[in-house]
Amino acid sequence: MRIAFNVLAALSFSMTLMAAESFYGTWKLNMAKSKLQCSDIASETMKITETGPNSYHNVIDLVSKSGQARHQDSGNRFLDGKEYPSPTQAGVTQSIQRINASTHKITTKKDGKVVVEITSTVSPDGKVQTNHRVEGTCDETMVFEKQ
Repeated sequence: MRIAFNVLAALSFSMTLMAAESFYGTWKLNMAKSKLQCSDIASETMKITETGPNSYHNVIDLVSKSGQARHQDSGNRFLDGKEYPSPTQAGVTQSIQRINASTHKITTKKDGKVVVEITSTVSPDGKVQTNHRVEGTCDETMVFEKQ
């Protein structure tokens, strides 16, 4: 019985680690599967790397519909649900909450008012990340595939 419990505990811990790591890696936006209503994005690649047990680093390279390339480095982001000030925008904060092993909720506020909410979910097989983004009247879905 004790061996079975230890095996079950180890398996449970392994599954938790695998699920946590499912967000990490390089993701490419699938334009055909995405529903972009407001974004000026023609292509996007996102790289997410783990920086600690409850944090990650996010780098985004995208090309706008007009052909302008942009590189965005968000620095370290924390999954503790606390608000952190934007290093590049005055009055802007962002909080990221781990809802469960495959879902994160990102809330951006400007001067204390919610301006963007993103629910990010990784598929059970870890190959697809879907970001549902709401900003004012804009409601869009971005589908990324793991590279």
